[in-house]
Amino acid sequence: MHLSDRQRAALASICDTFAPGDGAGIPSASRLGATEVMAALVLHNPRAAEVRQFLRLLDRWDSPATQFVLGGSARPFSRQSQERREKTLLALAHSRITAKRALFQALKGAATLSYYLTPGPAGHSPVWDAIGYPGPLGVRPDAPAPPLTPVHPSAPTTLDCDVVVVGSGAGGGTAAAVLAGHGLDVVVVEKGGYYDDRDFDGGELSGLSRLYAPGPAATAEGQLSLLQGQCLGGGTVVNYTTSFPTPARVREEWAALGVPQFATDEYDSCLDAVWSRLGVNREHGRISSRDALMERGLNRLGWHVDEMPRNVDGCDTGVECGRCGLGCRIGAKRSATKTWLADAERAGTRLVVGVDVRTVTVEAGRATGVTGHTANGHPVAVRARA
Repeated sequence: MHLSDRQRAALASICDTFAPGDGAGIPSASRLGATEVMAALVLHNPRAAEVRQFLRLLDRWDSPATQFVLGGSARPFSRQSQERREKTLLALAHSRITAKRALFQALKGAATLSYYLTPGPAGHSPVWDAIGYPGPLGVRPDAPAPPLTPVHPSAPTTLDCDVVVVGSGAGGGTAAAVLAGHGLDVVVVEKGGYYDDRDFDGGELSGLSRLYAPGPAATAEGQLSLLQGQCLGGGTVVNYTTSFPTPARVREEWAALGVPQFATDEYDSCLDAVWSRLGVNREHGRISSRDALMERGLNRLGWHVDEMPRNVDGCDTGVECGRCGLGCRIGAKRSATKTWLADAERAGTRLVVGVDVRTVTVEAGRATGVTGHTANGHPVAVRARA
């Protein structure tokens, strides 16, 4: 999908209302190119109905009827003064109508996120300089070659195996390694691509567009964004590395809901196995001055304070650590690609990336595999014995 000139003009007026710049060194959202970034984020939302709804809104944004509903003047929004446009949007924010408040939150979130993400035509946004942000670190020239060798189908493909695993994150990666370790022929299918140390540049725009599922989708009321990893390794590549065992009260609740294994020694041994393979430790917990202040306060209150267990090895707990959500350039994060998927591939597992699985095939009431397609439309089928 692409924006029409009318839609692009409406979107630019919205973005520039939230981020007008200063008329000098700090550009407006449209001058920086943030409008195009926001359009790309919105148009890649997997919820087609939400995309169509947004495009209809842009089509009608400058109409008298829409301005009346928004509480603005009869003059088209894009032709109003900055002050008048701000008042119109703030009226949405303070409305008693939930839908209007949700619309404001959605527009504000997308517009401001895009403004801060956009590097601009020169590749280094003047907005970053104004807020004291040095910008992305760039890729490391000394980064090792990626250790895994996934397949990216470039033609219609059919595979046969014992077990097919859809998704390669914390659940899928672990399942694949355990099953392959027991001698089963496993195929892992991942919708995203494969990125490793030398691909991570610390850039927010590149990280969000490559490592996360499109959207980002939000809850119905628009107050909470839903982010999920979409790359080989899934959320383990972009999540922070805090590694707590499942609390006893949570395990008891799960067991009471019908899965008694959560309250057994078997689950304890499973936790220990995961803890060991991920290399969880408390040796990378250098804290900031902010955290040191909090620690002093907690100690005075007599509250529990401890080092945070993390699945890292060689983390600098400094400059690199601040960009965990964009991939670890130094390979310190013990993600699924560094652990379980590496184990799985060594045991013969085939890793398939860039395939969007849409259907579980069923024959005589039994699941027999999955089908999907690549971004270029090539069909992919995986037939699985088990």
